[in-house]
Amino acid sequence: MNLKRTKFGIFILIAAFWTFIFSQPVQAADTYDISRYQVNVDVQPDGSAQVEQKTVFDIQDDIHGVYINQNLQTNVGQPKKLVNPQVAVNGHPFSQSESGTEGTYSLTDAQQNYRFKLYQTAQDGNQLAVTLKYQLQNLIINYRDTAELNWKVIGDAWDSDLQNVQVVIQLPTTFKKADLKSWTHGNLDGQQVVEPDKGRVTIKLANNPANQFVESHIIFPTAVTAANPNRIDQSRRAAIIKQEARLAQQANQERKAQKRRYWLLSIGAVVLAPGMFLLILRKIRKTLPAMTYTGQAPEHVYDLPDENGPAVVRQLLALPITETAGTESLSATILDLVARKNLTIDVQEPKKELFHKKTPQFSLTLVNRNQLSHSEKKLVSWLFDVIGDGQHVSLFEIEKYPKRHSAKLFNQHYHGWQTAVATEASRSGWLREHIAELMTSLNYWLIGLGALFLILIFGALIGLVAWWTLIPMGLVFILTVWRRFNLQLWTQLGYEKRGEWQGFKQMLKDISTLDMANVPDVLLWDRYLSYATAFGIADKVVKALKIRLTPEQLQTMPLGYYYYYGYTGRMNNGQSYTTALNSSVGSAVSAANPTSVSGGSGGFSGGSSGGFGGGSGGGTF
Repeated sequence: MNLKRTKFGIFILIAAFWTFIFSQPVQAADTYDISRYQVNVDVQPDGSAQVEQKTVFDIQDDIHGVYINQNLQTNVGQPKKLVNPQVAVNGHPFSQSESGTEGTYSLTDAQQNYRFKLYQTAQDGNQLAVTLKYQLQNLIINYRDTAELNWKVIGDAWDSDLQNVQVVIQLPTTFKKADLKSWTHGNLDGQQVVEPDKGRVTIKLANNPANQFVESHIIFPTAVTAANPNRIDQSRRAAIIKQEARLAQQANQERKAQKRRYWLLSIGAVVLAPGMFLLILRKIRKTLPAMTYTGQAPEHVYDLPDENGPAVVRQLLALPITETAGTESLSATILDLVARKNLTIDVQEPKKELFHKKTPQFSLTLVNRNQLSHSEKKLVSWLFDVIGDGQHVSLFEIEKYPKRHSAKLFNQHYHGWQTAVATEASRSGWLREHIAELMTSLNYWLIGLGALFLILIFGALIGLVAWWTLIPMGLVFILTVWRRFNLQLWTQLGYEKRGEWQGFKQMLKDISTLDMANVPDVLLWDRYLSYATAFGIADKVVKALKIRLTPEQLQTMPLGYYYYYGYTGRMNNGQSYTTALNSSVGSAVSAANPTSVSGGSGGFSGGSSGGFGGGSGGGTF
């Protein structure tokens, strides 16, 4: 399997789905949500309107107040004016003031862009119900043949979605059906209800996305607003109806396109899922033909099955979970080199103190570089040639190197050693050919499938795909995970050696209950303890040895039981060498790695009819 090609294919697949589903920008406010937005517009015979706007802010952080912009800029007719404002928060009236004190509001007018700034502190979890009341002058334009309301009643400057949106426009009189026509532009999921017999237009949306305007365009007989001073001496009705017919046709085409995309994406996802799984199975079978293993692993093994170091063995036994050699493996390798007499441990016993006990200082001395594996050579060179003086290195120097010298250089050598361990594991003869590439490819496939599944969930939530598309993609993800962790990883040699090392590990775990007659010579336990360290069971093994072996036997261990159990020489110092080693290595690694077409009832139209007020919005401060 070509790994680069696999990664590229998965990237293209995810990118394609992402393009389909997230074709519209999504923004979210950090400090608030709008859980309700309601506007009541009561049109007067003089062409003005009494406006009441209710906005419920759900606060998500500490704030000083909220602001609401009401943009009234227009290029048609007389300028719009906002007069007689009234402001209340949670039912409490606010007074107009420039003082910035709690319970007041300021109102500025910059070229017909009115800005209400309400000073009301709030904390996470609070709710602010803001009510604005004002008179909007020159809202209606009277042409020769029709009166027109054309207003972006919700502007495109809200940076949060508006939930539970309702706009009610009440005209001064009732109408015959043919006399009242209304169109609404914005999110195509919205609905308008036109009631000529009540002289009312109602606009409703469950959710209006951030930065999405809602525009109301209404025409009716001029006699309704006969006292309107805002007049333009030209005919307009036919042009309006023609314009809205075109926009309605575009909106209906877009709805059809959305429906097609819905079914294409849904069916495509259902077809894609099993197709991807079949492709994965084909790649697995092509890379790893089925094979039959012979033999049976022993329950307990008392000798080292081979000469693979503790870090390599731990990495191999972790499969099919892929892991990188960590601090336990590093400490175990150092202990194994001591047991093999490549290194020695030096202990500087602390001076006695009257009131408290100090811990000993440990260091390592390089004895020889003979018979080292590739990863061990890298480790020795790193510790002694980079951190130490070529011959000696203390645990204190290892621990402090990232902070006192170079965290970058420390990481380079640490990762170099990790890579060398992984390379030795792959060349051990245990693993089938191309298994590493296959496992990596499957990991990328799982990432891709997981991303697609999450995208489909989001798509289902916003109505772009059907909920039932989640079933096949979820099943494919689960089956791929199962297949990834049930690969036939091993050669016949690997199958045998893995079984033997598992038996060796089990022997270490069960040492307290075994017949000591079967246990190898005590001189071998230095090496065995280094593997126990890699397996994370050294403390358990040491405690068992303390019970099962005599003090004389323990003292014959070259590395020394005492280094594991908290003693040096004849003095109880309260800290074992392994504890100090693990602490220093762990601290060093941690220090080097700190931690988005009619005018009646029906759906919205797309586009815009050119209504004023597009920049309205709000937020918190």
